[in-house]
Amino acid sequence: MKHLSAITFITALSISLLNHGALRAQEYLVSSEFLSNTPAFLLSVPPFVTGQYGCDYYRITYNTTDIDGSPTIASGAVAVPVANDNCDVFPMAIYCHGTVLRKLDVPSEENSESQIPKVFAGQGYIAVAPDYLGLGINPGLHPYVHAESEATASIDAFFAAREFIESLDMVHYSGETGVTGYSQGGHAAMATLKYAQENDLLEEMGIVAGAPLSGPYNLSGSQADVLLTDEPYSNPGYVVYLLKAYERVYGTLYDELSDILLSPYDEDVLPYFDGMQNEYDMGVVNELLPDVISEYMQDTVLMNLAIDDQHPIWASLRDNDNYDWAPQMPIRMFYCDGDEQVPFENSIVARDSMLAKGAEDVDAVNVFPGATHGLCVIPAIVETRLFFQSVISPCSLISSTDDSEAYLPLELWPNPSSGRIRMRLSEPRGLLSVYDLYGKVVHQEVVNQSEFEIDLSQLPGGVYLAIFEGMQSAARSKVVIH
Repeated sequence: MKHLSAITFITALSISLLNHGALRAQEYLVSSEFLSNTPAFLLSVPPFVTGQYGCDYYRITYNTTDIDGSPTIASGAVAVPVANDNCDVFPMAIYCHGTVLRKLDVPSEENSESQIPKVFAGQGYIAVAPDYLGLGINPGLHPYVHAESEATASIDAFFAAREFIESLDMVHYSGETGVTGYSQGGHAAMATLKYAQENDLLEEMGIVAGAPLSGPYNLSGSQADVLLTDEPYSNPGYVVYLLKAYERVYGTLYDELSDILLSPYDEDVLPYFDGMQNEYDMGVVNELLPDVISEYMQDTVLMNLAIDDQHPIWASLRDNDNYDWAPQMPIRMFYCDGDEQVPFENSIVARDSMLAKGAEDVDAVNVFPGATHGLCVIPAIVETRLFFQSVISPCSLISSTDDSEAYLPLELWPNPSSGRIRMRLSEPRGLLSVYDLYGKVVHQEVVNQSEFEIDLSQLPGGVYLAIFEGMQSAARSKVVIH
């Protein structure tokens, strides 16, 4: 049997794994398309962020589920760092985009917001940006701020992107993931984190941190306050978008839009929310409507909302609240207290509710006092980068040299894991060694059975290589601990 040096062992980290997560991911990716390359110097945000890597940008299509649970295909983007001599193993960042109305105003079409996942790639993250349902290639009206479909579209995009990265064989996923997003994307990021935790996906997705940004987490409270006030609201079109979307999802809000909206607005807004148009953005709808909501909504609706907390509108808003839970991962909600679109109280209420429920590492941070919604984007993204740096392991290097002919895949699960890993071997006796990325042995034991469990939970989160050497065979596989 061929024996390899510890340095050569590290080259084996490039071998594909047959673990539960990888098998699951095979169900998702439909297609991929290269879109563009951006050099590192164009991925800077002076003076805060300097691009360290170039970015290859791809469109992916993938299998997901519609609002009724039926199969559908959606689109998204993957921003991939261009590997260099220092790094080719990268963590992943899921970036959820903000409100758009045009069908193709999405990351997979390289819209203006696609610059954000590209900047993450420039910082050493494989960035995944879902288009959501009803946008990009997906048919129908986008189910705006619908928590469950935001989450499933984002999670399924992650699995498709993970499979895509495995097929590239140029860069490798480290097994650690951060989730972020701005505005509606903040709500989507929070929905993704909550859904992943409630459905036992944190370990499989490697989620170690979340940074929802300026999102309407408290839809039925902090955000809905604009419904019952005579104060002007900067984006009245958001209310119509939400009503149209929730009627699509729940079918209980109205029979005709005129039940909710006054004439002529009930007719005027229809062409903009047909689920197909790609010409007009939210600015056009905002200009069409009065900035005081009571001037375009039926008085009877507003009166019923004021006295009936079981009204279908309230029920749908509560169904999409995502502030009142106890995250198991560190979360930072970055916001600005001058936000005219998403009241900053959303973040304060979410922080207080999460801490009251027992969350251990949650905070809400005012990153630019007095800044508006638009001015808050860059400081929020910069703070997210710094927060992720403090939680997520940096990129690392593996060699592309492959001398794997002497080695079989080592069967182990779960992977990624918190450190407790089960292994199944082809023979019952041999030496098991675990190496870090520098070729140092961090765990070693003599094995006397063909299936057993090892405990690596004392090791720092990161990428390791497990090597089994028996009398008749040898096996090895990458191990990811978070």
